[in-house]
Amino acid sequence: MKQRKKWEILLVISVLLLSLFGVGYTKKAEPGTSFTLMTWNILHGNGMIDKQKEQLTAYNPDIVLLQEVEIGTRRIDKSNNMTDLADGLYPTSLFGYECDYDTGVLGTAILTKGTLDDIEYLDGTEYAEIYQGYFHTTVELDGIEVSVYTVHLNYVRSDWRAQQLYDLALDVDADKNRYIIVAGDFNLQDFDELNVLSDRLTAVNTEETYYPTYHGLDWNTQAIDNILYTADTLNVDQVLMPVNGYSDHNALYAKFTAK
Repeated sequence: MKQRKKWEILLVISVLLLSLFGVGYTKKAEPGTSFTLMTWNILHGNGMIDKQKEQLTAYNPDIVLLQEVEIGTRRIDKSNNMTDLADGLYPTSLFGYECDYDTGVLGTAILTKGTLDDIEYLDGTEYAEIYQGYFHTTVELDGIEVSVYTVHLNYVRSDWRAQQLYDLALDVDADKNRYIIVAGDFNLQDFDELNVLSDRLTAVNTEETYYPTYHGLDWNTQAIDNILYTADTLNVDQVLMPVNGYSDHNALYAKFTAK
C-alpha cells in the first residue's frame, strides 16, 4: 500500500513538471519574449567589412549567423572577419572551422549579445566543430534559451547536401529545446530539399515569400539563404532583406516572439 502511495506521489510530481516545462522540452519563456536574428554570407568581408559592420549596427540583431568568414588569410591582410564585426557590438562570438585556406582558415561564425552553451569544440582549438555543414550552440538571452544551428551546406553535389540535411533533421528531431532556429546558407537548388526538416521547422524563405538573397544567376533559385524555426513555439513577427552590394548575398533578418 505504501509503495502504491509512493508511485501516486511521483505521478503527480511528473504531471506538474510536464505542465510547467512541456513534454521533453526545456523551460518555457514568458509569452511575448522576443529576440532578433540575422544570417548573412559575408564573402570574407568583400573588401567592405566596415559597411557590413554598419549594417549589423543598424539592424542590431540579438544573434548573428555568418558564412564565408575568414581568419588570417592574405586577401583580408591576415585580419579576422569575426572579431572585426563583433568588436564593440557582440560580447560573445564563436568561429566554426570548415577548412584551412591560404594562410588562415575559412568557416562560419555566430555572434550574440547573450551567452553560448552546448558547444562541441574542435580538438586543440577554440573553434566549434562543424559536422555535415553545420554546428550547434544554445544561445541564452534575457528570458529565453534558443537552440541554434549555424548552417553552410555543400553547393557542389546535391546528394552530399541531401545527406547533410538528413543528418541535420536527425539532430533537430532529437533536440529537447522548446525554441529552435536553423539558419544560414543552404545552397538549395529547390525548396523541396527542405522537406526533410518540415516535420518540426517552418521556413521564412519559401516559394510564396521568396527572398532572393543570392545575387548570382548561376543557380536555380536565388533564395538560398533561409531561417527555419519551430512555429509551434515561436511567432515570426517580421522578416527583412537589406539589399545592397556589401556581399554577393543579401542578409536575412527576422524577429521572433515566444508563444
